[in-house]
Amino acid sequence: MAINKCHECEKLSEDKKGRWLILDEKEKGFDWMFLCIQCVRDWRERGLGREGLQSKEIAVQLDKEYPLN
Repeated sequence: MAINKCHECEKLSEDKKGRWLILDEKEKGFDWMFLCIQCVRDWRERGLGREGLQSKEIAVQLDKEYPLN
C-alpha cells in the first residue's frame, strides 16, 4: 500500500483513495500528478457545473464516478 501526497491539498492518501493523472508527455515518459479522491471530485464538480448540470445532478454523477467509500 503506497501513500502519496495530493498535489492540490497536500494531504497524504493511499493510492486506492486517489487517482494518478498524466499531465504531460516527456522524452523519457510521462509527467504524473497524484490527487486524493476529494480533490478529484472537486475538480470534476467544477467541470460538471461548467457543463450546466444542477447541484443534485452533479452529486449523483460524482457518487457514480468517484464514490467516497
